[in-house]
Amino acid sequence: MAADEPAPEVRRVAIVGLGLMGGSLALALRRLPRPPRIVAASADAADLERGLARGVVDDAAPDAAVAVADADLVVYATPVSVTLELLASTRERIRDDAVVTDLGSVKRPVESRARAVGLGGRFVGGHPVAGSHRSGLAAARADLYDGARVWLTPADAESAGDPAAAHALERVAALWRSVGAEPAVIGAEEHDRLMAWASHLPQLAASALASALARAGIALADLGPGGADTTRIAASPPALWADILRHNADLVHQPLNALQGALAELAAALERGDGEALEDLLALASAWRSEE
Repeated sequence: MAADEPAPEVRRVAIVGLGLMGGSLALALRRLPRPPRIVAASADAADLERGLARGVVDDAAPDAAVAVADADLVVYATPVSVTLELLASTRERIRDDAVVTDLGSVKRPVESRARAVGLGGRFVGGHPVAGSHRSGLAAARADLYDGARVWLTPADAESAGDPAAAHALERVAALWRSVGAEPAVIGAEEHDRLMAWASHLPQLAASALASALARAGIALADLGPGGADTTRIAASPPALWADILRHNADLVHQPLNALQGALAELAAALERGDGEALEDLLALASAWRSEE
């Protein structure tokens, strides 16, 4: 198939992981005029049963290897560590003409594993910048990806002229466009560096603030709207976020040090009683947040 030809219709999608992200993708695909057949596997048997009973998916597979076997497109909607394991353990069951993607927020290790197991140009990493502090299929929404940026990181970005790699990229991009998202291509290193600042640092800041409040004996009910908004994402699944942060730790250090430096500047200004310095620091933050 020439690189400029449209990708063939995806008739069967395998979604491995039917929580918030995988479940929302299934629900979004259900809205299409001609939805693909969706087969799912999940470590949460209850979510899988609910997904089948509610018609979120067409078929429930007993495990990931069975789910991926006949799919045109395989989506791993699992934590990074699990995706790394599944890429290796299910590789032999994936059809030679199938395209593979994931939904994780760290791309370098996943891209590296995809190449190592021989998926190469057929793997396109994906990261929808959307979500919630809630988890599980009960939190899934058909409109979660409406208007959302989805970063795509082809495993063989250097072989952009390869028809197979171009086909894989277009197939994954078309999937996201079909559910109302806005895909954009980025390198894995650049993606992970951006997410260290734009996603992982905010999570750490919210969690650190919530931890400080908890240790001080401050209840959530004691907070005003601002405090509640600021700590909202601290309620995100701890195991999921520990996994994300562990896989991007080398790039998170710089943003975390910058945050510690900003807090130290505020603390020093307060200790000196320097109202002008304090106002300048607050004004910088206010001006940034006020930008449209």
